Amino acid sequence: MRAEDLLSFEWAADPQISPDGMRVAFTRVHMDREADEYRTSIWLAEAGGAAPRPLTGGPYDAQPRWSPDGARLAFVRRREAKDKEEAAPQLCVLPMDGGEAVTLTSLAKGAGSPAWSPDGRRIAFLSTANPALDDDPERKKPKHEPGRVVTKPVFRWNNEGFIDADHPAHLWVIDAAGGAPRRLTHGEHPVQAPAWSRDGRWIFFLADRRAEPWFEHDEQKLYAVAADLAAPTDGAELKVVAAIHGPIMAFHEGADGRILATGDIRPERFRSCDPVRLLLFEGEWPRSAARALTEHVDFDFNETVSGDQHAPRGGGGMPLAFAADGRHAHAVIVRHGAARLARVPLDGAPVEELTGADREISAGSASADGRRFALVMGAVDATGDLCLYDADTRALHVLWRPNADLLAAANLGEVEELWYDSFDGRKIQGWIVKPPGFDPKRKYPLVLQVHGGPHVPYGVAFFHEFRVLAAAGYVVLYTNPRGSTSYGLEFGNIIQYRYPGDDYRDLMAGVDAVLARGYVDESRMGVTGGSGGGLLTNWTIVQTNRFAAALTQRCVSDWVSMWYSTDFTLFTPGWFRKAPFEDVLEFLERSPMHYLAKIETPLMVIHSEEDWRTPIGQGEIMFRGLKAQHKPAVMVRFPGENHELSRSGTPSRRVQRIGHIVKWFDHWLMDKPAEEYRVPAAARPQRV
Repeated sequence: MRAEDLLSFEWAADPQISPDGMRVAFTRVHMDREADEYRTSIWLAEAGGAAPRPLTGGPYDAQPRWSPDGARLAFVRRREAKDKEEAAPQLCVLPMDGGEAVTLTSLAKGAGSPAWSPDGRRIAFLSTANPALDDDPERKKPKHEPGRVVTKPVFRWNNEGFIDADHPAHLWVIDAAGGAPRRLTHGEHPVQAPAWSRDGRWIFFLADRRAEPWFEHDEQKLYAVAADLAAPTDGAELKVVAAIHGPIMAFHEGADGRILATGDIRPERFRSCDPVRLLLFEGEWPRSAARALTEHVDFDFNETVSGDQHAPRGGGGMPLAFAADGRHAHAVIVRHGAARLARVPLDGAPVEELTGADREISAGSASADGRRFALVMGAVDATGDLCLYDADTRALHVLWRPNADLLAAANLGEVEELWYDSFDGRKIQGWIVKPPGFDPKRKYPLVLQVHGGPHVPYGVAFFHEFRVLAAAGYVVLYTNPRGSTSYGLEFGNIIQYRYPGDDYRDLMAGVDAVLARGYVDESRMGVTGGSGGGLLTNWTIVQTNRFAAALTQRCVSDWVSMWYSTDFTLFTPGWFRKAPFEDVLEFLERSPMHYLAKIETPLMVIHSEEDWRTPIGQGEIMFRGLKAQHKPAVMVRFPGENHELSRSGTPSRRVQRIGHIVKWFDHWLMDKPAEEYRVPAAARPQRV
């Protein structure tokens, strides 16, 4: 497995099962090497076993959605154009019995998230278009972008850009046969996740309409607006369908009007890690009480496992549906590093897991009757198979295995699961990726990989980066220290006001557990991680000198400046008791920057220049602080990239990034030259 193999990968994304459960429309994602871009097109797979075939040619087609009768497919198409308005994605409809796709919209800001009415005559969708501004003939575009007036603490978002207060996403509707689209909502509050009521009279959507939500609990509510509303509304005409003290994240209305949702009722006390539960809303609107179907289940639902091979820029959600018997629900449960389809009784009986612990579901949808599911399922040796699952027969059929030939030819090494005891006896789960041709009698260099979040889990997903390191001769260890999700609420919250801290000790216990096996050279160990993993990488090298090299990616180094400059306001008071202007000592005590003088480990910093989740100044602190002490350090900066570089960044830059990772560790752990970094020759103990 090589870094450049990434350019040959392709993925299945956003699988949408047809109403009859026999066909799956999905977004195929691949890389155009010459253009150095991702391309997307709509493909079709059928239950009969024929090879998937393209329905559209792309290059930027996505979000396929079936009409209720399965005769048409709505999707979103973005054209290649230099002008942003000309390149805006527009809503299209493709007849499934043959013929060309028809473009329905031509809005200045484009369209997305299509949702068919139950009778198939109309399509609801989202658009950030603002006709009062966009269609004004007197409004001239300025030669240079004007200054931004910022009045809200959240004013930009990683991977999305600066928030345009004049163009929030709103709900629109259009006849499926064509015509002028109508906007149904307006105002400053954006909406998301449109879906029609079962009788076609209402269109549901999610929104947080509070004036000052940023430093409070999440409280996204489920609203409805009349589908035949004559003029757009921002108030009285909106109906609250369901509301709780907490967020509603996704929802599905059953045939009897009950609403299944994911979310959580928040306690007054803030937690660092909040659960994602299945909720059931019953009765008349507004429904202000929900029954937590999974209160007795200490694991999250419809979350994902961390991996670097989930389809980049392909989109897609998780399956959420009532079963055909009306007494069960289906969703994805994330337990011990695996995301599994589950059958959840509505009466509180035990949850039944339908797919195995060796797979992770990253996207999916359910048929109209809740009997069949289209799923994208990855594993440690598979990037994401397109599958069809039958809940009646419990049969799982693979419809398409992207990259199967490439992975087979790569001669992948074994991935071994391990559980080990940490310093306090707590059980920690991890995995060891071994080099091809692994020989337990040899001594290998080791790279410890640390995940971010911190409240996400590593697991049984495929990691191209880990495989490239293994192919280069490294044993790769990745673990889920305390704070990781998929091990229960107490395990996730034990790091509140202690991050980083004992999670570092969990990581070191994992290293010791692998060293005890006898095939790792203790003098040739490296550590790396991104985001929260970058923070823990920095924390590791201020706590110990046992690693011969470190590589911190999109890191956190100074919690004080992070509090003031990141794009989100999540961690007060969930992560810290007070703001830094009230108690700066707590922030300094948990900031690696505060201990820079202790670092002796050679460090590479990899950071993206448009990262607004962990702004690049966080990496610059580590780099400049070590250079000022004349210690080995180098910084690799990626222009035009953001926090998503490793998952969906520009293809060539993703390859470059992995190349730097391997070269840095090769220099310090394998004595290979690295003149471009201008660091001293690596001094290695004599190895046998």
